[in-house]
Amino acid sequence: MSIARDAVAPYAPSVFLDFLQIAIGLAVLMGGAWLTVRSAATLAGSFGLSPVIIGATVVAFGTSAPEFVVSLFAATRDSSGLAVGNVLGSNVANVALVLGVSALVAPMTVHWRLLRWEMPVLAGATVATVVFAADGNVSQLEGLGMFAGLVAFIVISPRLFPDAAAATQDEVSEVTRKIAATLRARGAEGGLLVVGLAGLTLGADQAVRGAVSIAEQAGISETAIGATIVATGTSLPELATSVAAARIKEHAIAVANVVGSNVFNLLGVIGLTSGLVSLDVGQDLYQFELPALVLSTLILLPLAWPRYRIGRIEGAVLLVLYIGFVATVLARA
Repeated sequence: MSIARDAVAPYAPSVFLDFLQIAIGLAVLMGGAWLTVRSAATLAGSFGLSPVIIGATVVAFGTSAPEFVVSLFAATRDSSGLAVGNVLGSNVANVALVLGVSALVAPMTVHWRLLRWEMPVLAGATVATVVFAADGNVSQLEGLGMFAGLVAFIVISPRLFPDAAAATQDEVSEVTRKIAATLRARGAEGGLLVVGLAGLTLGADQAVRGAVSIAEQAGISETAIGATIVATGTSLPELATSVAAARIKEHAIAVANVVGSNVFNLLGVIGLTSGLVSLDVGQDLYQFELPALVLSTLILLPLAWPRYRIGRIEGAVLLVLYIGFVATVLARA
């Protein structure tokens, strides 16, 4: 008994500190999510843009920052498995976990614009990722091409479907318009948005560091860590932001954030990371992780199309699917 205690004791403080780091990270994360949604919604009305545009671009970019930082850090240290697994797992988590939880909090209406523009772009980005990775490597040229696609997406999005891009009276109240009309008010809201995005990134980073430390002590493989622990951690900004948006009935931001984040993850994170450092892609990922990525993209259409709405039943199904995904990845590890 004393020997067992002596063996376990040295690890106890370390594990406690890891859990404490996760808790602090989550607290910072939730505060950042609230600031991000509040500021993004106000700025949408200030500039005459609808929440769906802000959610699919500005907020999506900010909440994808953790994926980019983690993947770039991993790739530059010859940990391509962690980098790629992080992105694939994050995209699956965004659809199954984030939308699942958000729909359970409040059934969400899907803006028709997402079905006509952002979702087709996400489908194209998914196909490009699967095709480029088929030879076991996403080259720098292919990565730069994907990143160029992201730039085009950002430039075109506000100009496409002008009627949908403009905020309506129902989406932004007259009071909000008046408050946000001055340059000073816009600057203040922009500053709060930056603080919120910084909180999202910092909080996710701290939560992921603690989770990775615990996972490594459990002897989980690099790819499995990337696709489960790290991916879930880096998806916490999307989860926090979308849940916060769903609670205040900003459905456009909640759903657009997920779709936009997945586009940024593929074209931005994989694209720019491989553009800087060529990414190796394990062919074993084609056995499960990459098909799961494709399925997570395809499943958005039937979920949203019939009623332009994601209800609680769909949310529950998505959560079950995510649990199955995590269990299968860990079993394969």
